[in-house]
Parts: sequence; C-alpha cells; structure tokens
Amino acid sequence: MGQKHQTRSALRLAAEARLEDATPKESPESSQALVHELQVNQIELEMQNEALRQAQHELEESRNRYVDLFESAPVAYVILARDGRLTDANQLATRLLGRTPAQLLQYTFDQFIAPCDRERWKEQSAAVWAGTLDAPQEAELLLQNAEGSQFPAQLQCGALDPSHTGTTMRIAFFDITERAEAAAEIHRLAYFDALTGLPNRRLLLDRLAQTLATSERKGLYGAIVFLDLDDFKVLNDTRGHDAGDRLLAEVGQRLRAGLREGDTVARMGGDEFVVILDGLGPTQESAALLAQNIGEKLRQSIAEPVDLGEFVFHCTTSIGVRLFGPGETQAELLQHADLALYRAKSAGRNRVIFFDPSMQAVLDARGRLEDALGRALREGQLELHYQPRFDGERRVVGAESLLRWRHPKHGLMTPNDFLGIAAQTGLILPIGRWVLEIACAQLATWSQDPATRELTLAVNISALEFRQSDFLDMVRQALDSSGASPEKLTLELTEGATLDSSEETMCRARQLRELGVRLSVDDFGTGWSSLSRLTRLQLQEIKIDRSLVFNMGQAGTDTTLVSAIIALAKSLGLATVAEGVETEAQRHFLAAEGCDTFQGFLFSAPLPLEGFQRLLRHAKPGS
Repeated sequence: MGQKHQTRSALRLAAEARLEDATPKESPESSQALVHELQVNQIELEMQNEALRQAQHELEESRNRYVDLFESAPVAYVILARDGRLTDANQLATRLLGRTPAQLLQYTFDQFIAPCDRERWKEQSAAVWAGTLDAPQEAELLLQNAEGSQFPAQLQCGALDPSHTGTTMRIAFFDITERAEAAAEIHRLAYFDALTGLPNRRLLLDRLAQTLATSERKGLYGAIVFLDLDDFKVLNDTRGHDAGDRLLAEVGQRLRAGLREGDTVARMGGDEFVVILDGLGPTQESAALLAQNIGEKLRQSIAEPVDLGEFVFHCTTSIGVRLFGPGETQAELLQHADLALYRAKSAGRNRVIFFDPSMQAVLDARGRLEDALGRALREGQLELHYQPRFDGERRVVGAESLLRWRHPKHGLMTPNDFLGIAAQTGLILPIGRWVLEIACAQLATWSQDPATRELTLAVNISALEFRQSDFLDMVRQALDSSGASPEKLTLELTEGATLDSSEETMCRARQLRELGVRLSVDDFGTGWSSLSRLTRLQLQEIKIDRSLVFNMGQAGTDTTLVSAIIALAKSLGLATVAEGVETEAQRHFLAAEGCDTFQGFLFSAPLPLEGFQRLLRHAKPGS
C-alpha cells in the first residue's frame, strides 16, 4: 500500500511539474485552482496510461520470447495439471508423442508411459508433487507414442506454482535411444562373444557366482559342464576359418536350444563352451541323473550333421561334468570340469565324463609337473637326443633331434610325458626356442668336421610355434648366432595341426624357403592330406608316419597307402623319410618302393650326443 502511494505521489509531482512548464507563473484565483487541479489529474492519468501501455508491451515481448523458446527448444517440454492431464506441450514433445497440441489436451501423461514403467512413474510423480518446488526429480523411463512405438527417455520433473492457476508440473524429457543403444553395445562387447552371441568368460564367471550363491541359499545341487569340439582344428586347417566360425555359431545355437530356462551357456574361446546347470535337485543322485541326461542330449544335438554351405560336416564333442553343491568355489569347479573334459577326450572322445575325486590326484600331479617343467628349462635339465637317419646304403645322412627331460626323481622322460602340459601352459614356446638354438649350434659344430659336415638335422615344430608372428625371426636368429648352414636344417611341420591353406601359412613357408631351410611334413598319411597344399607350400620332404610302416605286410593294412605316398612324393620331386622302421622286411619293402631315408630301431634308438658321436665313428656318413 505504501509503495502504491509513493508511486501516485511521484506521478502527481511529475504532472504538476509538467503543468507549471505549460502555464504562466502567477498567483491563480480560486477558480483557476480548480482548473489547475483538473489539469494535473488529467496529465497524471495520461502518464499512468502510458506507463501501462509500456508495461503491456514489455510483457508481450517477454511472453513472445518465452513462447519462442518453449516452442523451438531442443528439449521436449510438457506441462501437467494436478490430475495428470496435459495442459501444454512444445513442438518437440508433440512430435515425440505423436499428437498435435490440441489432441494432447485429451490425454494424461501416464498414457505415454510404457506399461512396464507405469508403476515407477506413479512413484516418481508422487515424489514430485510432494517435493519442494526447487528440487526437480530425474528418472529414466520407457515412453511410448500414440501409435505404441516405445523409446527410452530421460525425464526431469519439477512442480510450478503460478498463484493464479494453481500448482502444475513441468516435465523436460529427452529421447536417449542412441545413448541406450551405445550403452547396450558396450555391454554386449564386454560380456558377450561376438561370433556366437553367447555370454563370454567374464559374464560366465559372474553368473557362476550367482548360481553358487543360489545353491547355498536353496540347498540345491547344480553342475558345470565343459564341452570341446572334437577335431575342430582339422576343419579349420582343411576348410578354412570361415567354415570353423560357421560351425561354432551353429553349435552355439544348438546348445542354447537344448538347455532349460535359467541355465547358462557361454563360449570360453576357441571351440570350448561352458554350461551352468542350476537347480538340478536336492540330492547328488538326482542332480547327477539330470545332468547326465542333459549332457547326452547336448552331445547328440551337436552330433547331428551341420550344413556349412559347400559341404555337410559331422561334428562330435567331448563333455566333462562337475556337480556342485553348497560351499563350492569357482576355481575348484573350473579345474575339475576341465579335468573331466580331458578324461573324456583321453577315453576316446564323443562322450560325457563326470569328475571323480580320484581325478584330483591327477590334477595335483599335473600341477607339480608344470612347475617342475618350468624349473627344468631354467636349470638345464632338458637335453637333445639324436635318432640317426640312414640312406639305402645304410650310411648315416643325418638325424632327427628328439627332446628329453632328465628329471631329478623320475629319470629320463620322453616328450609324451610332458609336451602336452607344455603346450597347454605356453612353455612349448621357450622350450621350442631352446631346441632350435641347440640344434643349430650342433649343426655348426658338425660343419667343422669333414666327416660330419654333410649331416642334416631335423627339428620338430609345434603348431603353436609355427603360428607365432616372430617365428621367422627366431629361426633366422638361431641360424645367425650359431653360424649353422640353413640347408642342413629341416623343420618338420605336423600335417593337419600346423599346415593349412591360409595366406599367412603360405607366406611363412615361402620366407623359410628363402632362408634356405628345408621343410618337411611330419606324420604324413594320418591327417587330411591335400595335394594342393603340398604343391603350394613347395615342401622338400615327406615323412611317412610310423603307424603306416608298422602295419605294412599285414592283411587289410596300409601297404598300398605307403606305396602310393612314395609314388606321390616322387612325382612331386619330394624326398621321403620312413620312421619307425623295425624289421628288415620293412626296410626292404620301403627301399624297393624307392624310399630315400630310414630311421627306426632296426638301425638305432635315439641316442644322447655322446652315443650318436660313437655311432658315427663306426658308421660311414653319407656324402
């Protein structure tokens, strides 16, 4: 009231001042005083009207600016009445919700909330109405437009209190579909296998932890199942990695289809899959029976023919199962299931094997062997033995280097006793490097003596070694540091496991030939032999597998196959080596067929270096 009086007084003073400026300055008569008062009031009224017009103009400009900002804002805005009805919406809101402004007035906002989130919206809106006016509430909800299409949105809700209309709610919301899709893709890459779409190891371990907690809480048994495809590498090597990928994708689908709701199947990597079976039963017997049935169902499903486009592939799988109950640990379960899988493969593959407590002794022994093998490499317990190779005139023309481990407790151990562990742990790589360096050093030593300078030396190369990106550099370094002649070094590459038709393999073989190193295919005749692969690799030698040599001369055996291999080698200009020659009859047949070189117990067992040197002194080396 005081402020209004002050404004009026100011206007009167201003009006009187304007009137004084417009009339003579002389004492007015009484009648003139009345006129004066009227004139002052008239001027005051005109000034008030001018002020009102100016205020109205500014108010209209402000409203226009607000309308422009509201309508063209890059954020969707709606205003709700207390009962939830929409009372206003900007252009972006009408576009996202799929209705015109006039049509929206017929809706409540909860009609645009997806059914799955309406309960959350009910709680959210109640919190907004009950909250303070300067504390907006935020939420992410699934909205749907008038046609039912849904999209994720981020909402910011606040209460407004215009005194002349009552409290309303203003909602600003954003379509966060792209952000949600990006987050989903990040989650997929982090927790799912890109090839099969199955959970990866990271998500598997998380779900296994949840399953173990559930088992503890409910007192139910479950199982973890390891599956590994039999001969998967053969498919990759003979048909290429694309065929292998198609098989893995198909196997993933079959596993998913063969499980119960709530079970988990994951791809651990390569051709290994893991299944978590939850809630199998309250006793070990009932759980084991159900796990056996599921395992057999999965095995049979995978055994069904797989159409890979250009051909049909028949695949089998080996399965290891480990039951678990309350109080189990992740690490123990994974180790035991892996050991059961190993037993399934050792037992002939394509079968389901359960972990047995007696297997723990094998597991412990395997761990001790792994530790001891690492020490053996560091402490010089490994050594090379040499099995002589003879030509048709029984002259020594070279040798194959064979790894031995002189164990401090178990004595001399052959590769069959430890190379499997070495391959699984990665120790095969430093061991292979050591073998290659020792072999090259021995070749360099032999080259200093006229009696041994023509000897060749063969070194077995594992698939893992051959596929290392630095393998060529490793061979080059071993040759350069020792001074060995590349032409005297033969690298024996296992057929099927090492050699494929990939461009990388062809390039590496070509580079090795450019170094001058000889390449031989080991165990020929037992894998998926390919003439095109042999010609493209341009090998120098074929080594006939000992199993074929052993069966020669017996009914229904491999005599014809051995003859064909030798004839094939001759037609391709390749030398032939027969291993495992133990009888004179075998040697005679092989020589008659044209085999170039022989090794086996008929001539000599593998010898330590000193024994090989003694043999050389009593046998004339070939020229």
